[in-house]
Amino acid sequence: MDKITIGKDYIAFDDTKLYPPFDKKTVDDLLGSPFIEEWDVELDSGKIDHCIRSLWNNLGIAGFSSEELSEYTGFAVYVEDGKRYPHAPTGTFTGQLLIGKKDYRQCKMKRDYFTHEMKNGCFRIYTFLMSEIDQVEDGFREAAEMASRDVEVNYVPPKKKTSKYKQKSYNEPLCVFDSFNFKLIIVEQLMYKKKLIQPEFDIYEFAKEYSRRNIDVDEEGYEPIKEAVKWFKDLQIPLSLADEVTELVWDGGLHVFHQIIPFWDGEDDYFDIKKLSKQELSQFKNLKNVTAGEGFSEEAIFAVGRVDMI
Repeated sequence: MDKITIGKDYIAFDDTKLYPPFDKKTVDDLLGSPFIEEWDVELDSGKIDHCIRSLWNNLGIAGFSSEELSEYTGFAVYVEDGKRYPHAPTGTFTGQLLIGKKDYRQCKMKRDYFTHEMKNGCFRIYTFLMSEIDQVEDGFREAAEMASRDVEVNYVPPKKKTSKYKQKSYNEPLCVFDSFNFKLIIVEQLMYKKKLIQPEFDIYEFAKEYSRRNIDVDEEGYEPIKEAVKWFKDLQIPLSLADEVTELVWDGGLHVFHQIIPFWDGEDDYFDIKKLSKQELSQFKNLKNVTAGEGFSEEAIFAVGRVDMI
């Protein structure tokens, strides 16, 4: 093979253009039967990710398979000899690799430590440009050199347009909150326990549908995800639902907390309720029991003193 071209909406192997999503049979017919490699990776979240990669060792190309094994979601083209990351083909691509009409090494890419990346149409491209290897700190030099030996091309499908998480507006009185964290434990009762507020917010589903940027929950989930924070702050709660709140629980395992910080370990005071106003408490006339845990300050406990604290 003499040339691979990454266009805005296609990848061409020599002069044969393939359009995403890449049908596995079509690709295999073109490139030949690949060697299949499978392995499991434990993510930081504790989940097990089963990886499947097709290797065309003679071409120096790897294909990333979908879970259904019916499509390729991207490719890695190994352009240099030398030490590589695991699960790489043994061969090296010796032809020309173009992004549009330019050699990939001449393209303008954004650098992040030991990788360069760029977006080209529906593709996200990753590598490291050897022209900047001298600028890499010693601790990242080996990783940068390995990253320079392949060019990874991932298809990024367009976001599905949905109105599921579009905020609702109500033509009726609304609950008013001075404390966002107090609002969250109210949401826990009304949304996750009593199912009176819909949709039930799921950060993974929300991230898949969010179109303004790519939210990587597994990478970002150790800190508050700002879009989730905003969604809950904007959430309107009709005052008519306030009478449904008869008990409240503050606990580190609440669903709502882990929609905002998915991997929160409970070791900080991010969700602590430090102050409560008479105005926001007075809305919940049927509130009888509060399980405060360690999340209520003494001032907040004093404010809730009219109900039974557990």
